[in-house]
Amino acid sequence: MGVPITFLEKYNPEQFEILGITLGNTVDYPMTVIYENAVQHNKDGSTQGGSKVNTRAAVLIKEEPIGTVYYTADNADGYLLSIYPRILIRWISRE
Repeated sequence: MGVPITFLEKYNPEQFEILGITLGNTVDYPMTVIYENAVQHNKDGSTQGGSKVNTRAAVLIKEEPIGTVYYTADNADGYLLSIYPRILIRWISRE
């Protein structure tokens, strides 16, 4: 499960195992999507290569965002927003 970084203030190692963070290649899990030919669209209207969208969590939305950086990719049917890093945790079963 992904939780905000503020979760660390309440983290109990007897309840949860930290697996990594959704930023870069910090954990060994398969990526579910690799965005092809990604483009970053900046607030000022300029564009640049957007490969970094493949190194962080992203959400797909249908409407073009206004006033924020977003991404497009050949294999994404909509617009991608990079979200704040999330801590990936796993609940530890005591059964």
